[in-house]
Amino acid sequence: MEHIRKNIIKRIGAVKEKLVAIKSDPKKVCYGYAFGIFLAATPLIGLKVLIAILVTYLFKWNKVASIIGVFHINILNGPLFYGFSYLVGKFALGHETSYALPEKFTISACLDLFTGNYILLLDLFAGGLILGLPMAFAAYFFSYRLIRRRQRKAAVIFSHR
Repeated sequence: MEHIRKNIIKRIGAVKEKLVAIKSDPKKVCYGYAFGIFLAATPLIGLKVLIAILVTYLFKWNKVASIIGVFHINILNGPLFYGFSYLVGKFALGHETSYALPEKFTISACLDLFTGNYILLLDLFAGGLILGLPMAFAAYFFSYRLIRRRQRKAAVIFSHR
């Protein structure tokens, strides 16, 4: 358990360093990061990076920060997050969905699961929106505070030279 905790702390530190290393306006970095976090919560697997690049380009936010945000939900934590997102969406929309899992998990069976049951996808989207919005706001404020604090420290160090 201690190993897992250390690994999580190490990954959080790596994300912090990546965000702080981006040479751009802090607000643009934070907007991009927050949007990436929001996109990460949606079930648009395979399209998230393209959407992040397009939207950040249009709004002139930081593209790198948005991609960092998108990859917070990945193959390791995705099943847990999307399962929870599905339950939140199902509860919020009041759907009573039932389906049988396929006997063999093939790509075709997984696609049939999503395309054959649009309510499942709707529940995932609703849960993603419900969870993604507060996550995006929190990501913006935490990252802005982190970047501004790091900039102030750098200014103090630079002024003492």
